[in-house]
Amino acid sequence: MPEAKALGLTPMDIFHEIEEASRQYKPQFRTVMEKYGFTLSVPYRGELETLYPDANPVLNALSQKYSLGVIANQAQGLQKRLEEWHIARYFSAFASSWDVGVSKPDPAIFRYALSLAGCAPERALMIGDRLDNDIFPAKALGMKTLRIMQGFGALQIPKSPDYIPDLTVCSLKELLTVL
Repeated sequence: MPEAKALGLTPMDIFHEIEEASRQYKPQFRTVMEKYGFTLSVPYRGELETLYPDANPVLNALSQKYSLGVIANQAQGLQKRLEEWHIARYFSAFASSWDVGVSKPDPAIFRYALSLAGCAPERALMIGDRLDNDIFPAKALGMKTLRIMQGFGALQIPKSPDYIPDLTVCSLKELLTVL
């Protein structure tokens, strides 16, 4: 990124700023761009996306017992990407911010997903890594919550009891032992 280089920032500097934004419950990339006055954003590189190694076997096992859905802040084409990874078949409902027109933590995207699934909030479990976008809004609607401690979301510390998940795991595979 030329603007970062002009300021003498290394990729590791940017990475640490993203981590700090995550800790502070702020939008990661937008916060860094605003902090340094960046006007150019790095294009998203979807080809670098990969599944966690245990995603397929865990989703297969869970889909045998539960109806699964996706609530995600994602660009256009979420369901197509999941099909390309051969995991779309495990899900019966897809609520992408691109398609719904609102993003997490807006409760509307959660209500939309619940409606698609024909599921009452108290019968649903939200599994996510972020306290601000996943756990807090789901709990506010009456859903049970489970946090996976991975990615930048693992850096967040609950600000109040409303941000504390009902369950916490460290990996996808661990879902099989708690569900």
